[in-house]
Amino acid sequence: MKQLNLITLIASLLVSPISLADTSNASPQDYDEICQCVDPYNGVRKIPVVIRDFKDSHPDFENMIGTDRGIVKNELGADGRPVYANPHTWTPTTHGEDSFNQWFRNVPNVNTAIPMQLEMVELSPGFWEYSNSDFFPINDMGFGNQGRDKNFHFTLETHLKFFYVEGGSFSFKGDDDLWIFINGKLAIDLGGVHSVQEKVVHLDDIADELGIEPGNTYSFDLFFAERHTTESNFKFQTTFELQCL
Repeated sequence: MKQLNLITLIASLLVSPISLADTSNASPQDYDEICQCVDPYNGVRKIPVVIRDFKDSHPDFENMIGTDRGIVKNELGADGRPVYANPHTWTPTTHGEDSFNQWFRNVPNVNTAIPMQLEMVELSPGFWEYSNSDFFPINDMGFGNQGRDKNFHFTLETHLKFFYVEGGSFSFKGDDDLWIFINGKLAIDLGGVHSVQEKVVHLDDIADELGIEPGNTYSFDLFFAERHTTESNFKFQTTFELQCL
């Protein structure tokens, strides 16, 4: 990655479910129950995520293809999750507010929530990465692979916090949809069913837009979706020392 002039390594995913109480109608505050961020040990930091498996019959999965910016509003909703931007219409790859609202909420017979952890590796002092070019963490889980060799239809979310130090940066490279919110405001929008796309953000450049100042702690919310049977890439790099809420 030229902007950071660092060698990219590949980290592995710890694919082992962790204990989670009933998350029906869960909000990010409920993540205290599974939030087990592990402090660096041998250059590894573990962060909790919730992955929801979907059937390919869901209208937003295995359907339309294309880059689709503006699916969500620029601020998180009161429940800490993305808000569908245009409730009275569809976007090129989604089918309305009701369908989208199922992505990051537990809905019986529509999705199955599976709590996991991702292992981030410290590539150099203070620079962390998770990278997986074959990102299929729930193969044979949830509703299963639905006749395929891999489980292609799922969403992922995590709710964390970080201490803002000047010069901080983060980037994401992958497919499909990815939204990152800082202080409840949209910082990265890679919405759509698409091949690998990348976005690099230097926090100082957008601090005013996000309403943040160095020396303070802010929320960090990440939402991802894999919606099509081609490939799945997930690469995240940051100088933030992400912590649980």
